[in-house]
Amino acid sequence: GKKRAKLKAVVSTQSTGCSCYQKIVLIPRPDYASRYLLFKELILRSGGRLAPTLDLSSLAKISDGYTPGHIITAVKHVLTERRVQQLHRKPLTALEFVTPLARIDPIYKEEEEQFKAFYDKTTMGKKRQMLLKGDEE
Repeated sequence: GKKRAKLKAVVSTQSTGCSCYQKIVLIPRPDYASRYLLFKELILRSGGRLAPTLDLSSLAKISDGYTPGHIITAVKHVLTERRVQQLHRKPLTALEFVTPLARIDPIYKEEEEQFKAFYDKTTMGKKRQMLLKGDEE
């Protein structure tokens, strides 16, 4: 997909010596608690209401591998102006968020590990490893 193409482009620029990027920021995938809070806050800020029909715990579990940006996209897709107006009659359910999430490719743990391994081979990654070793001593 697009992520793999981007990673390949970064790898090819690294191997040719062309430095297109000044910095690489590795943001880890959010854990269960972070995804739970993220859904809760985004839903509330988007005009949604937390109801017994909305199982945030299940949402946090099924969204493993999705970035905060993916979660924001799913919440925006579900909580349209029209849907917010319908909340008093039809409370939100976790199922409503499944379809927008299913349309997005998650970041699998293997892909994240591949990127970390790639990053560790870059000049910046090697500098980071040296700094971390210095902190341990």
